[in-house]
Amino acid sequence: MSFETKNIRNVALLGHPGCGKTTFSECMLFEAGDITRRGTVEEGNTQSDYTDLERERGSSIFSALMHAEWKDSKINIIDTPGFDDFIGEVVSALKVADTAVMLLNAKNGVEVGTELIWEYVEKFETPALFVINQMDHEKADFEATLEQAKNRFGHNIIPVQFPYYTGAGFNSIIDALRMVM
Repeated sequence: MSFETKNIRNVALLGHPGCGKTTFSECMLFEAGDITRRGTVEEGNTQSDYTDLERERGSSIFSALMHAEWKDSKINIIDTPGFDDFIGEVVSALKVADTAVMLLNAKNGVEVGTELIWEYVEKFETPALFVINQMDHEKADFEATLEQAKNRFGHNIIPVQFPYYTGAGFNSIIDALRMVM
């Protein structure tokens, strides 16, 4: 299928190592129907960590480009590495990104690597949104992570989805925009 330029979006997934960027990209591809099974970093069968070295390490080294079709649009998903050693991969992704998705681990909150990446998001003036994930971790703290994000990245961060429960009881999200759970 071919797409008009106005219907193509480049989305860079950014964040600290282990915050869930690769898993998030698997979920995006699965929900769009582009894959029939979500891969896992642990099993070494994700779409984006495809080199032997990445599978062996269990983390991204290179930015990986994937795409999903969603509502008459093509979304190019760029899964970037989280380690500061590979910041060049992040910078390259941000140069072509229409949107930056900053993933924050609900257990650890905002981390040093996240702040470094944010400096580049601001430098390139890339529109950004935040995803607080790993809400099912027993030490997940949505409110604390949200407050950290507001304090570090600006108080104009507005949550549009909230977890109903966190930790082991996490099973649903409240969407404030659509008023659904």
